[in-house]
Amino acid sequence: MNSSLNYYFALARSKESKHQNILRDLKHLLKSLGVSEAIVSLEDQYDLSAEEILKINTFFSSYLAGIPLDYILNESEFMGHKFFVDSRVLIPRPETELIVEWVLDLSLNKNSKIFEAGTGSGCIAISICLKDKDLKILATDLSDSALEVAQINKELHNARNVTFMQSSWLTCSLKSSLDLVISNPPYIKPNDPHLKNLNHEPLIALTSENGSQSFFQIASQAIYSLKLGGKIILEHGYSQAEEVSNILKDIGFKNIVTCKDFQGLDRYTYANK
Repeated sequence: MNSSLNYYFALARSKESKHQNILRDLKHLLKSLGVSEAIVSLEDQYDLSAEEILKINTFFSSYLAGIPLDYILNESEFMGHKFFVDSRVLIPRPETELIVEWVLDLSLNKNSKIFEAGTGSGCIAISICLKDKDLKILATDLSDSALEVAQINKELHNARNVTFMQSSWLTCSLKSSLDLVISNPPYIKPNDPHLKNLNHEPLIALTSENGSQSFFQIASQAIYSLKLGGKIILEHGYSQAEEVSNILKDIGFKNIVTCKDFQGLDRYTYANK
């Protein structure tokens, strides 16, 4: 068993032709194990413990099998906070942070009734409540496995103002009771070729019939549950803005606006009841 850090740096470099970020990600792992920034940056000699060697070997076997780094580390960063993730939930995407920022810009008061449909890891609801501790959010997911992860993150961040519940979208909500509905639902078609690159993430959180069924279901339930003037915001694929807008319009929403993500792509749409 090789206990030299230099051995693993060399091993990572030998894999760079097929895994171009492996050295960068190995260094990220080493920092998470407590190896000093100086040693990692300079690639200095360092004798690894048996426990560190086991974790590094696990990293290589998992990484070369295509498992995403966030799952290997059981950690993903979102809105400046670290969240626990594993294969029960999607890995949070940077563009989803725009939904959190949009909600915070609404300057909602502590009495606002906020609902997140399809919470996954809980990163959206928890991030909102960490930024504004006066707000309270009820967040649901159909998957009890995903809710287990969300609960881990709630405890990790002591987010007492978030409540998680198992439900199919908004079916647990009351008529005209909500001020805001948030959702980043599944929106990939089941036959989409991009799925082959996402084979380690939960299919239930990725795909929806025709790529749009989840939008129709959520919007239909939201129009019932929102108060008059209440808002809905939906994240969607870059090519789905028109379809999502039409669904919202047909169901009865108004003042429909689509906004772009960091790459200038249509990414989320919001509207009023």
